[in-house]
Amino acid sequence: MTTVAIMQPYFFPYAGYYRLFALADIFVILDCVQFPRRGWVHRNKFSCQDRSLKWLTVPLQKTSYNSPISSLSFAENAHETFQKRIATFPMLSQSLNDKSDLSSTVLNFQGTFVDYLERTLRHTTTKLGYEPKIYRSSQLNISHQKKGQARIEAIAQEFEATKYINLEGGINYYQPKSFQNLGITLAVFTPYKGEKISILERLINHESAAITKEIKQNLNLLEF
Repeated sequence: MTTVAIMQPYFFPYAGYYRLFALADIFVILDCVQFPRRGWVHRNKFSCQDRSLKWLTVPLQKTSYNSPISSLSFAENAHETFQKRIATFPMLSQSLNDKSDLSSTVLNFQGTFVDYLERTLRHTTTKLGYEPKIYRSSQLNISHQKKGQARIEAIAQEFEATKYINLEGGINYYQPKSFQNLGITLAVFTPYKGEKISILERLINHESAAITKEIKQNLNLLEF
């Protein structure tokens, strides 16, 4: 029995995202798909001094419209630009200049952007007490002709998955019968009951054990 999760990588997503790491044997970073410019891959919302939430965006080089996530790279002077951007968020700015292991991870812009996203995912999952096996879809031999659910199914089959888990919104995108025909159970989480703010802000303000406890209280699945 092998449970696989396949998701786009996000910039320090909310705690509910990490339910995938809590239950999956294998987590596949879905980086072979088109970069969603208005999504959460390269940005997230953080609290300002007046407690309002505003976007913080990681500085990336401009790319063509159809560029996959795997092709993204940092803009020149990304570190300096990012430091200027976090100045809008006093809590972040102060915390990310304390030379802790968390700040070192957030401010490490070496390699590609997917390298960065994988590093931050691994760092966060370790903080939360999870140690899944992590792979990238761009490193698999999956035909570019496969799109949508067919691509997800091909990735799941690559790891001989018997169950594919997704967040609650996943049920709107997949046909359970198609998974069943491949001997794979589709399962989605029930809606998350907890804080939806970025895990980065939460790790700064809360003990990781408390966040893990919250995640464990939100592990109910609906199977199809």
